[in-house]
Amino acid sequence: MRRWLLFVYLFLLASTVDASPLRGTWHLSNDDRRVQLELSYDQSHYGHTMSIEEFRGLSAADLNTSTEAPAKFQLVREAGTFDFSGTFAGGDGVGRFNFTPDPSYTSRLRSLGVSSDELTDERLFSLAVIDVSSAFIREMQSLGYRESLDRYVAFRIHGATPDFVRQMQSLGYNNLSSDRIVAFRIHGVTPDYVRELKASGYENIESDQLIAFRIHGVTPQFAKDLRDMGVRDLSADRLVAMRIHGVTSDFVRELRDLGYRNLSSDQLVAMRIHGVSTQFIRELANAGYHDVPVEKLVEMRIHGIDADFVRKVK
Repeated sequence: MRRWLLFVYLFLLASTVDASPLRGTWHLSNDDRRVQLELSYDQSHYGHTMSIEEFRGLSAADLNTSTEAPAKFQLVREAGTFDFSGTFAGGDGVGRFNFTPDPSYTSRLRSLGVSSDELTDERLFSLAVIDVSSAFIREMQSLGYRESLDRYVAFRIHGATPDFVRQMQSLGYNNLSSDRIVAFRIHGVTPDYVRELKASGYENIESDQLIAFRIHGVTPQFAKDLRDMGVRDLSADRLVAMRIHGVTSDFVRELRDLGYRNLSSDQLVAMRIHGVSTQFIRELANAGYHDVPVEKLVEMRIHGIDADFVRKVK
């Protein structure tokens, strides 16, 4: 959904004042207890899941009529209003829309100290689609984010809401840049995720480290599983390194079953980097080499010594 929003925003931003009239087609359908709205305008497309309560003159009964019925309704945004006409049947609707920009929106932005170039009707369309309201801007400013219009657009595209910012601040992340806020949303650094990490003993993780955690799949459960299996040195950096190099809970469990217990994270990473697999260890045991120390296993892999080589030199 956010990619759709970004696409439509960038397309409309590049449009000129000589663009076609602000008319297009719409499609609305049920999506669980919400609705999926799709708009097509010139060569751009937009899709967004939203609440039916955001529309004026539209009810669930209208949407779910058993027989095809005409409908007219509106989506009123601060930057302009969408007027929809069409038909609904069985939870699905199609039709056409007109967009009427609100020219007073520009003066509201200026009153908030938000500078922008002249807002064409096409740009007002994109701002209405994304719903960049003065109330949203004012609340973000109250939280310390006095930004450009483009930055507020990025906040809306990626779901960086005032509530999200407040929750992150309550967890100790008080001075996040606007770029970092957007990065958190892109990579899925949520307040719940941070709380789970704190409950697992990972307090005060740096913001860039949180992003690295999400990129590489470091979860509280992953850290707990390794800790329960006796892995030593589970610092934030080492957790990331283990995920990068493919150290999994199953790998550690299989090593433990082969007698390799209480390994350090560095040992595990070295084993994965150099291809010391549990199969390699079993093959060496079958060739008569049992309980080979980790460092020696790594050295053997570095120098190309395997079970076949051992059998040949015996």
